[in-house]
Amino acid sequence: MINMTSIISHIQTANAVLCLLMAVQLLSMSAMRPTPKRLLALNCLLYAHQSLALVIMFNSNIDRSLSGFGFTRPLFAMLLGPALYLYFSCVHRQPSQIKLSDAVHFLIGILIFALLVWIKPLRAFIDLAITSSFVIYFCLIALQMRAGKRALAHLDSHAEPAYRWLVCLMIMALINITLELAVNLEMRAGVKLRESTSLLIASLAFFLINITMIVAALRRSAWLEWMYQFGQQTLQATIQVNPSAIDPELAQQTFERWQNLVKTERLHQLEFGITLAQAAKKLQMPARQLSNAINQIYGHSFSVYLNDQRIQEAQNRLIEHPDMSIIDVMQASGFSSKSNFNKEFLRVCGTSPSAYRDMHRQAASTAANELA
Repeated sequence: MINMTSIISHIQTANAVLCLLMAVQLLSMSAMRPTPKRLLALNCLLYAHQSLALVIMFNSNIDRSLSGFGFTRPLFAMLLGPALYLYFSCVHRQPSQIKLSDAVHFLIGILIFALLVWIKPLRAFIDLAITSSFVIYFCLIALQMRAGKRALAHLDSHAEPAYRWLVCLMIMALINITLELAVNLEMRAGVKLRESTSLLIASLAFFLINITMIVAALRRSAWLEWMYQFGQQTLQATIQVNPSAIDPELAQQTFERWQNLVKTERLHQLEFGITLAQAAKKLQMPARQLSNAINQIYGHSFSVYLNDQRIQEAQNRLIEHPDMSIIDVMQASGFSSKSNFNKEFLRVCGTSPSAYRDMHRQAASTAANELA
């Protein structure tokens, strides 16, 4: 017969280890603005405690008494919602700093938990309070995300990966709420926590999520890497004030390596583009070094440099392939949005792509007539 308690215990142990590893990784790596990654590490530590506490409770016959881990597990569960909300808030802020008023969210959670524990008849509502906290803070997070990527404009080129990551976190939070409700419904129906099918599904779901996060962290995926790199605008301003922030020789060497990489791998033409973090990984150097070098030698940011290369590509195609449609030129040059293509072309050339082509056609026709 399948021992449900043993299976859940093993999966939750694995979850605790994975969350701890993720927290260590987040805390150990340097970042330009460390607050968001520290808050994400805090969330990982809270989830690691939840998993570890559950395993210890299962294997020491501490059912649901408010002693030891039986006490700290529901207490920390009350803090999960505020901790995740604070992470989202911090990412949306400019600058990304914790405010003293943020402590109110944690204090309210602790006070509500203390009240429920102190008044014995209310202890039966602890699970309801935890679930309600999840739901309330999920709604607050959803309100933050209503503005979409526009609210993350201060992250510059990191807005896109940051937005995708935050959406993923919202989906994880929704899964957590759904499974928490399912577990509570099973327990109300008389099913013991150790035998809960919903808890088993929840354990497996978060095991897969944790594995995915660890792999993304190890591969330095842009979905997580942006947390270490965002803040380039502040850094660029510093470089403009102090051009000697990077050794000139190192900056020149770095920029030349970057130019060669763009030329050999045609990075500006990639269908989904390339982020600063991905480019730095290819060059095996810190993203900060690459960004500083481009700013110092080229005089513009990483994203402007790539767009300039795309426009140069588009200019060549417009002249060399007169029958090629503007849309095909746009896509072949590495742009995915017509509006962005037109905007960047106007910035560099002072005219639209079609007008640029017509101008060169007229010039070529005039030259041919003169030779005739």
